[in-house]
Amino acid sequence: MRHRHSVRPEFARRSLALLGGALAALALPAAHADDLIGIYGGASIGQSRIETNLGTVGPGSFRENHSAWKVDFGIRPIPMVSAEAEFIEFGHPTGNVAGNPEDVDVKGTAAFGVFTLPIPVVDVFVKAGVARLNSTVNGALFHVSTDNTGFAAGAGVGYRMGPWGIRGEYERFNATGGNPSLYSVGFTYTFL
Repeated sequence: MRHRHSVRPEFARRSLALLGGALAALALPAAHADDLIGIYGGASIGQSRIETNLGTVGPGSFRENHSAWKVDFGIRPIPMVSAEAEFIEFGHPTGNVAGNPEDVDVKGTAAFGVFTLPIPVVDVFVKAGVARLNSTVNGALFHVSTDNTGFAAGAGVGYRMGPWGIRGEYERFNATGGNPSLYSVGFTYTFL
C-alpha cells in the first residue's frame, strides 16, 4: 500500500520540472507569426478520477472515475504566456467502501499561469497554479464536506484555426483527503 505523504513530493517534483522546462522555453523565439493574443474562453468535457479518504475506512479506499466538465477563460498578453481561470465539476461518482454505499461530489475553481512552448503547428502547454475545491462525501452513517486550497498543475496540446481552437489536457489537483485529476478535450475562442 502506498502512503499518501509520498505522493505529494513526487507530484510537486514533476510539476516543478514541467514548469522549469516551460520557463526555459520562454527564451526561445515565438514559432507562430499569427499567434493570437487577447481574451479567450472555452469549455471542455472529459473524465475525472476521484480518490478520497474523507470519512472512509482507509486512505485511498474510494477511487472512481466519472464524467466531468469545465469552463475556462483567460488572457494572453504575449504569445507564449497566459493567465487562466476555470470552474471544474468533477462529477458525482458512487461506490462501496467496506460494503457500505458512499458517494462523492467534487467541484471548484482554479487559477493558472499557462506557458505555451514555441513549437510549430500545434500549441504544447504546461500550467501551474492554485485551486479551491469543495469535496462532499456522503456515506451510510456520515456526511463530510470540506473546502481546501492547494497546488494544481497540468499539461496539454492544442490546435488553432483562426480564433477557434481545440485542445486536450490533463490536470491534477492537490487536495486534502484526495488528489482528483481530469482528462478533458474541448474548444476555445479568442475574442480580442
